[in-house]
Amino acid sequence: MKRLTLADQKTLRYSLGPFYDPTLRIESGETILVQTEDAFSGQIRGPQDRRNMAAIPFSNPVMGPIYVEGAEKADTLTVKIREIKPTRGQGATRIPSWWWYLGEPADHAYRDFLDVNLQHGTRICPIRDGKVFFDEKHTLPYAPMIGTIGTAPEIESISSEKPGPHGGNMDLPDVTCGSTLYLPINIRGAFLYMGDVHATQGDAELCGTAIEMPAEVEATVEVIKKKRIDWPRIETGEYIAAVASSATGIPLEEAVRVAFLELIRWLESDYGFDRWDAYQLCTQVAKVSLGNVWTVAGKFPKKYL
Repeated sequence: MKRLTLADQKTLRYSLGPFYDPTLRIESGETILVQTEDAFSGQIRGPQDRRNMAAIPFSNPVMGPIYVEGAEKADTLTVKIREIKPTRGQGATRIPSWWWYLGEPADHAYRDFLDVNLQHGTRICPIRDGKVFFDEKHTLPYAPMIGTIGTAPEIESISSEKPGPHGGNMDLPDVTCGSTLYLPINIRGAFLYMGDVHATQGDAELCGTAIEMPAEVEATVEVIKKKRIDWPRIETGEYIAAVASSATGIPLEEAVRVAFLELIRWLESDYGFDRWDAYQLCTQVAKVSLGNVWTVAGKFPKKYL
């Protein structure tokens, strides 16, 4: 099994793009172990710690790019997530100074002008025995997921804080142990990136941070030749799901629309459904998962396939 550690990476990345030199090369079908830093770039280890935005102004560092031999544009990359382990036995969460669910980025300037600031809310959450200890009253199940994972776009780099057709910062709880993620390949080698692991998160990353943790991710990466997809897909034990995202200033309903169009196309092309039967059946049985403020997964129960 090949490993990619923080020491190997040397420089954390804050964008997913085609311009970096690969930090690891693997064959299609290999299982890898990737060590990731948390979304705070390791700046928060105790309740007294604060984000130093002057030193590191970005969030969501990712590892990579990982070059996959044989991957070509218009192929599909699959990432089978086998195990996610915390490397420090704890996670952290906090309340950022602003977040989209509370208003637009410009509102931050108004709050600064009025000298109104949100509580920082730094919280250190131990992880042990399959549980996340939020506080003395609330114990949560350990349900790890990869918040940011994707392939390189063809001609640009995209911030690791943003999602898109390449994947990126989707923050979907369905990207978890036992799931297979399907990603478009836009360049030779695919250039896979991953990071921003969460110990647990509900639907919608409401306050802007989940229980963020440094982790080790074990995954098997494989190329599906001559199969093109336009948006990420997920397969779990219970569902297949098509993923789509909106962008700043675009309604989330647009992402819902695209996700279900992609899901219906998947049901038609791979499972033999009549397009209009799939359209009607999704109305009756489909589910929706929310990631962060931009990302949606339209989910179809596998028992109806």
